[in-house]
Amino acid sequence: MARLNTLERQKIIIDEAINIIHENGYESFSIRELASRVKISEPAIYRHFLNKEDIILGILSRFHEFENLLAKEINDFDNPLDKIRHFIFFHFKFLEENKELTSVIFAENIFNQSKLLRKKFMSVIERRKDILSEIIENSKSQKQIKDINTDELLTIILGYIRFVVFEWRFSGFKFSLVKRSQNFIQIFENIIAK
Repeated sequence: MARLNTLERQKIIIDEAINIIHENGYESFSIRELASRVKISEPAIYRHFLNKEDIILGILSRFHEFENLLAKEINDFDNPLDKIRHFIFFHFKFLEENKELTSVIFAENIFNQSKLLRKKFMSVIERRKDILSEIIENSKSQKQIKDINTDELLTIILGYIRFVVFEWRFSGFKFSLVKRSQNFIQIFENIIAK
């Protein structure tokens, strides 16, 4: 069997860390369990990552991939209202297709473990807010939506996403996020569209 290179091994370690946290919560996440699952020694884990915090940073980097996909997806639309629709839809679609990663990203206790993790996580949230804020402002300037406070619209959209994902996770993933997004988009448009 061919030896894995460093990047391949790091990907496997991060994938398994995501699985452990998804299955049992952050409290159950240990280097010993991780090493056992990826079938390497604990010291071998430390050759790839400095510590648990470094592994969590690796998990957060996966969400940067989401950011790039989101930007690409919404840039395919010219109409700002279409961009808002797709921003919402794409979030739910990605989260539904990546439920293990979703469990980690929506487990806030993970990111309260250190100032660095909190700062990195907040930068992810701020980038998301910046993207959506720009789209909302463009929609307002083109008179596609009512002139409602942008920060309040951000809270409505991002808060709805967060609440529905929370409900979805605690129901054991029993309903479709994509279908819920379609319902929300229609209701949201009825409220804000001119």
